[in-house]
Amino acid sequence: MAVGVFIGIFGSFTFGRWLLLKFPSFFTLGWFRKKGPSEEEVRSASFKMWFVGHGFSDGSLVSQGKSKPDMEIVTRVMGPEIGYLTTPIILLQCALIILGQHDNLPKGGVFTPGIVFGPTDLQERLQENGISFDVVSKRAISA
Repeated sequence: MAVGVFIGIFGSFTFGRWLLLKFPSFFTLGWFRKKGPSEEEVRSASFKMWFVGHGFSDGSLVSQGKSKPDMEIVTRVMGPEIGYLTTPIILLQCALIILGQHDNLPKGGVFTPGIVFGPTDLQERLQENGISFDVVSKRAISA
């Protein structure tokens, strides 16, 4: 916490910002440095993200005007280091889908990634490249 306060104070002044940018490792006790992570740090890192979703067990419940979801699903996504390894994997797989399956993608306008990649094999492609998707639990919830 003291380091954060120190950085906040130094960041308020031109000279302080210059010092922080010039000697980041010294002023952050090694937390930040000018060089990126070493190859060993990248190889040894991984990520795990959990998602909790609420929704309906049947699409007809929505059309009936049911206002509260009746299902909960917990999923987990895991993979290699997220910045230097996973990001390029995802970017390249998305680009390959756009190039190879452009006839099957929605036409016109601006779309969210879910609309564009939902009906594709993106998840399978990512799993083949070391990014796993798991359903941890799926249960009914009371209204």
